[in-house]
Amino acid sequence: MSPISSDEQLFNDLQSLLAEVFKVEVSQIDPSAQLGEWPAWDSMAHMDLMVALEERFGVEINADTISQLISVPAILEHLRTNLNVRS
Repeated sequence: MSPISSDEQLFNDLQSLLAEVFKVEVSQIDPSAQLGEWPAWDSMAHMDLMVALEERFGVEINADTISQLISVPAILEHLRTNLNVRS
């Protein structure tokens, strides 16, 4: 995987991952989506998402962080910070 170099690329990668985890169309995922946005994004699926984020982006997500990453903006900010992506 090539390094993520832009905010747009980061969102596109996250959008694809969310679509895959929650089994929704990529077009349904907008930058303001949050926990509960789709029926599949419940507390159990949220844990699946955390694992997928760690695997896909190579970031560590601890127990304290899990409860904070409940929206696309929060996830993007966490990824930007940990991957040093330009906004």
